[in-house]
Amino acid sequence: MGNRVKGRPKPKSIKAAIHSGMATHRKLSRYGKVQKKGLAGSAAVFLPRTKVLKKLGISLKDFRRLCILKGVYPREPRNGPKKNSKQVHYHIKDVKALSHEPLLDKFREFKAFMKKVRRVANRNEKDEARRKEALAPKYTLHHLVRERYPRFVDALNDMDDALCLVSLFASLPSEGRVKAGITRKAKELISAWGSYCSIGGRISKSFVSVKGIYLEASIQTPSTNGESVTIRWVQPHNFTQYIPDGVDFRVMLTFFEFYETLLGFVLYKLYGELGIRYPLVTATSGATVVEGSKSVGNPSLHPTLGGKATTVLAAHLNSLQVAMHQAQKGNSAVDAIEDALQQSAEGDGSANSEKEKTISKAERKKQKKLMLSIDEALKGVQDGDDDDASNNGDEEEMDDEDNEN
Repeated sequence: MGNRVKGRPKPKSIKAAIHSGMATHRKLSRYGKVQKKGLAGSAAVFLPRTKVLKKLGISLKDFRRLCILKGVYPREPRNGPKKNSKQVHYHIKDVKALSHEPLLDKFREFKAFMKKVRRVANRNEKDEARRKEALAPKYTLHHLVRERYPRFVDALNDMDDALCLVSLFASLPSEGRVKAGITRKAKELISAWGSYCSIGGRISKSFVSVKGIYLEASIQTPSTNGESVTIRWVQPHNFTQYIPDGVDFRVMLTFFEFYETLLGFVLYKLYGELGIRYPLVTATSGATVVEGSKSVGNPSLHPTLGGKATTVLAAHLNSLQVAMHQAQKGNSAVDAIEDALQQSAEGDGSANSEKEKTISKAERKKQKKLMLSIDEALKGVQDGDDDDASNNGDEEEMDDEDNEN
């Protein structure tokens, strides 16, 4: 019985508060267990950036790149810290999506690759470092474009920011982090877009201001189901641009890397609906156009390549006009594909030919062996017939000799 005295009431449990009129088990049934910190509520749904970096195991620079490419942005929890706090939070679902991203493995591979390159460079082995540079891991962003824009209309609705950024890079000088290849690629993309809008008559409004030329285009194609999509962007003036200090070109180049892939997808789709193959061919070595008895430079080439085009846009316009002219004649790739599909759907012979093409190599070897065995058997039969004929001839000669005797 312990210290309990007979006739006195049982004392309350120590775990329950003295002022509460219920036991511990009754209190648990009514209120439940006390939740541990960080397992429920906003603390479990929203994670700070430091925890996210530890969970993913990458640096802050790679995490920013991954968030920009994936389209993940920080969120502010409702019942979280005050607005004045500098802590950044991310949703737990976004963190799980980032943990399964294939680019994460590529970033880790590149980090290990750079360690090897630095080790070789510190040994002053320049030739080995150049050889390793060609073995750097590469990746593509095609799966991210398909993931973020499941429909073509969604991609067109996000073209405003892409065109503004690509136009800005096309007008920037090649210095610092902005390499010449980036500027050249931006000029090709924006000129291909301008050529499509010019040939198709897509420009609906324009306005000239101090910042540049504001343009508005209305895109209405069979891919948009007859819906007109309005796209607005700013084209900077062709003046010398001075790059100010404090601009983080790492972030801008990451956005350009994604928008470059997005523009390539969109232009390929738009040009394909016109029956033209994209990218346009604007540079062929040693190509000339003959007018009468005089040989004139190719209008689709820049003067540095021996052509007449003064800008990349003019070269794209000339090549687009040639492609449109060929498409009207029926020489486009789209017409060729449609003709091939119609021919394959019409005749039975085409179906048989397709079946013959799908025969495996093992079956072909068996057929060859069978044909060889059949040929050998036929040869044996023919040889046997020849022997029988010769034997019959000898017997007839012997009978003739006996008769004469």
